Amino acid sequence: MNPLFLILRAAHCRSTHHFFAIDALPLVQTDAGQRLARVLLRHHDRYLRGAKDPDTRFRDFQNHVVHVTDGYWGGAPRVAHLWYDKLQNHLRAGRYSDAAHAAGVLSHYFTDPMMPLHTQQCEREKVLHRPIEWSVTRSYESILTVWRDDPARTVFNLSNNIGWLGEAILHGAKFANRSYFPLLDTYDLERGRAHPPDGLGLVAQRALSELFGLAITGWARVLERAARDAESAMGQPIAKASLSASTALAVIRTPARAWLKRIENRIEQDAVGRLISEFRRTGTLQKNLPADVDIVHRVIDVYRTEMASRESRRARRLAAKKIQAAAIQAANETNEIVVATTSEADLEPSHQDYPATIPFVPRSVDTPVTHQPVNDRCRLSRQDPLVNAPSIGPKTAQRFASVGIHTVGEFLDESAAKMAAEMLTYWITTETVTQWQWQAKLMCEIPELLARECQMLAGAQYNSASAVAVCKAGELHQEVAQFAMTSSGRRYLRGADAPKLSDVRRWIADSAEAISSARSAA
Repeated sequence: MNPLFLILRAAHCRSTHHFFAIDALPLVQTDAGQRLARVLLRHHDRYLRGAKDPDTRFRDFQNHVVHVTDGYWGGAPRVAHLWYDKLQNHLRAGRYSDAAHAAGVLSHYFTDPMMPLHTQQCEREKVLHRPIEWSVTRSYESILTVWRDDPARTVFNLSNNIGWLGEAILHGAKFANRSYFPLLDTYDLERGRAHPPDGLGLVAQRALSELFGLAITGWARVLERAARDAESAMGQPIAKASLSASTALAVIRTPARAWLKRIENRIEQDAVGRLISEFRRTGTLQKNLPADVDIVHRVIDVYRTEMASRESRRARRLAAKKIQAAAIQAANETNEIVVATTSEADLEPSHQDYPATIPFVPRSVDTPVTHQPVNDRCRLSRQDPLVNAPSIGPKTAQRFASVGIHTVGEFLDESAAKMAAEMLTYWITTETVTQWQWQAKLMCEIPELLARECQMLAGAQYNSASAVAVCKAGELHQEVAQFAMTSSGRRYLRGADAPKLSDVRRWIADSAEAISSARSAA
């Protein structure tokens, strides 16, 4: 065992994140990975500092989590990819001290979501989060021993897909989330206050030992991949690092680091004591609520509120369109034309949801049909590869191919929720996949419709030629213009002008023509 490794473990590692970062190094197996591991030992001070910076400097606590039960909400995968790129840039430039710091930061974002308390939230956790983490820190060696003594070995394989790092984090979080409630349910707060390791029962220690193995082994595999990618890009091996000076410096710093470790332990012990005292006294936490827990709870509450509001608006708009379509069909059958009530106000319980009618005037557009029109002038067909669909680039198409979705037809026929779940990415949600399906369906149905125009229509909550064909040009133009002003609309436009009224009239006419042609063919 390398003497520097032993010194760092004995005196320099002051937190679970420090231990994860150091304990992964002996598990690195490839030659390139071992060269990188020596670099990290050589620059151990910056490596260990980086492992704690997300908590102490950046304090971006919403990026330390992956909430599995909230659709994999959390910024850990995204930020991890950013720091992996920084690590690669520093290694390729020969800036090994900066590379060590980037690797330490990355280790934090990689391993945090593999701890149960970072995979979900509940009210009990506000009280128990800090005491449990304190007990885990003080029990690190005993939990690690349980893992090492287990005859079963941890295997952590990284995929070769684009976004492999985020995938690894999401899979780790999914596995860790199984232990979320068992950890909360079995933690003994009173015993943990008196002696932190006693707060964790056998069930909790066993579950945590598996997750320790997952985090440490996974981080070793990431270091191997990082070293391979860097050496492949450079066309030469990472320079061999000498550890003599670093070992001597670590020895010199040992008394100071040991003293700092004792001080931090005492500070954390006092903080946990104050937290428990406030909870006993008031039944809640305000003054002593940990900042990381408070921030994550506040941000996720905002996220949930926004999602609920968005779903409510979507439901109202879809209901309005159904009312309008049903009214138009009824009007045509009874020789009446409809002035449909489609504003959000008309959908409130205090308003009547029935359309007003006026004497019949002949209409130039037939009643919409429900089957999908087929037109040779459409820019997309169900037989096309999925990469041809709007918003689906090569990387995203590759993700869908990995779950058996290769063509536009297969994409349109599959459940959006099922595909989003199989993606295992926090940024591809059911809502996102639904929007992409609407865009593809519109492009398959409306002749000559451009990808950007499909995105505008879908963003305005239109999902078929039938829905577009019955619209009034002025109203549809207003809805599309409103969406074009949103951040999503501006992103789709990429600096182009919003659709004009003449464009909207063309969409309506082409939709009506496609529907008429489809009915004739049927």
